[in-house]
Formats: sequence, C-alpha cells, structure tokens
Amino acid sequence: MRKALSAVTVFCLLGACVSCSNSAERDTSRKAVLDYSKNYIHLPLDEYAFDELTIRTVSTAWHTLMSECYAHHGQSYAVPSIDTPQPGGLYGTWNVEYAKKYGYSHKEESRGSDDSAADDINAQCQEEVKAAFSDVELDEKEYRFVGELNSQAYTYASQTDEWKNIRSEWWTCLRERGLTPREGESDWMSEESAHFMASSQGNEETKPEEIRLATIEAECNQKVGMAQRLGDLEASYQGPLIEKNQAKLNQLKAEKEKRVAKAREIIATHQ
Repeated sequence: MRKALSAVTVFCLLGACVSCSNSAERDTSRKAVLDYSKNYIHLPLDEYAFDELTIRTVSTAWHTLMSECYAHHGQSYAVPSIDTPQPGGLYGTWNVEYAKKYGYSHKEESRGSDDSAADDINAQCQEEVKAAFSDVELDEKEYRFVGELNSQAYTYASQTDEWKNIRSEWWTCLRERGLTPREGESDWMSEESAHFMASSQGNEETKPEEIRLATIEAECNQKVGMAQRLGDLEASYQGPLIEKNQAKLNQLKAEKEKRVAKAREIIATHQ
C-alpha cells in the first residue's frame, strides 16, 4: 500500500508544478524485479524501506516466539511461513500462477484456539514476547522518509504518457476478455472483480469465481507486460532520488538489516 503523499507529491498532483514527470530525473538502468515465487515486485527503494518482505520477516519472528510460548502452555499456534506468497497488488494482479491457485489472496491458518483460556494465554504470551522483541521490532515512523521518496517517484511515473498508455493496453485486453476496466488512477481491477470482492466477503464457496476473474486480469497483465513495464518506469524515477539521499538511506538500511538479521536468527533457532 502506498504511503501518504508528501507535500511535494501533492503539489504536483494539484497541478501547481508544471510537467513534474517531464522535469524529474530518470535513470533507466534501474529496473523492477518480479519475484514470482513470493508474488512480490522489488523496486530499488525497497532496499531501504519498511517494505512488505521486511514486515513478513519480522512478523514471522514474532509469531515464532508466540508459538514457543503457546507450546509451554500446551497449546498450538500456527506460524506463517516467511516464504508465503504476498497478495501482491502493486500494479494489479500480475502473477498468473498465483492467481490460478489463490485468486486475489491466500488464506492463512488461524493462529490458535478461540476459547477464553486461549485468550488468557495469548495476553500473557503477548507481554512476554513484547519484552524480548525490542531489539527486533522496527519503528515504522523512522521509515516515513523512504515512503515520501516512494510517493514522489510513483507520482512522477504515473503522470507520464508512457504509464497511461501501458494501462490503456491492459484495459483493452480486459475488454477483449469480457471484463469492464475501472479507469481511476488508483484502480487495478475490473468492475466485475470489484463488485465480486465487495459482495463475496471471503466466502470460500465463491473462490472459483474469484480465481477466474483474477486469472483473466493476470493474463492480461502478463500479455502487455504491465507489471514489468510500470515497475521499470517507477524504478527509473526512484534511482535519482536514491542517489540524492544516499547517506540518510544508508543509515536506515543499516538499522533495518541489523534488526532483520536478528529476526532471521529467531526464526532459525526457535523452530
């Protein structure tokens, strides 16, 4: 999910900045990397950001310690795999194999029992784990600066004709496959999918229809190369922003890597 727009970004969006995307610097050597196994699109700023994979790693470490605490009380607790594919909707549904298997999202196992005794255990374990987790947990506030850079690059990219033309190609494919594209700037699915998601409420009986719709959208995305092309475009605007702010970004990266390393150590030694 995109971070809140910075003042510079809002300034551009309101039209007070003339041709922001045209005047912004680009580095076309910067590319997006599509990780099909994790259903995740890596952009250059992710190296420094409070990104989804970082959150997944830290979260898995937390749940690993929670599972250990539950076991001490004779209770089971499901720990999500660090390699579980992400929902991945940065540029709509793009991973055909993921869409065919999960639709728009993958339902994870429930954590533990729902009885009152388990609630007491959960509260106790939360306190114990929290006390031991201070040197792992990341403060998201510290990474808002990266989010602001991310928002600037996204705005620059999304205001270009290239971005709009790529999305138009995807819309054409959706129409050819019988779907109605939603053409708002923040819309990344068809009208049919939006209506379905609003009405199905996660009902497993309707999963086949979710998979059908998600697969069509992903196949169209793949056909026109939308995720890769938009990702490369956004990455090209991220590059110069990284270079201009390298010192501060390096500090954030070092702190992030230190804490992620501790999280990985927990995952490796407590399972």
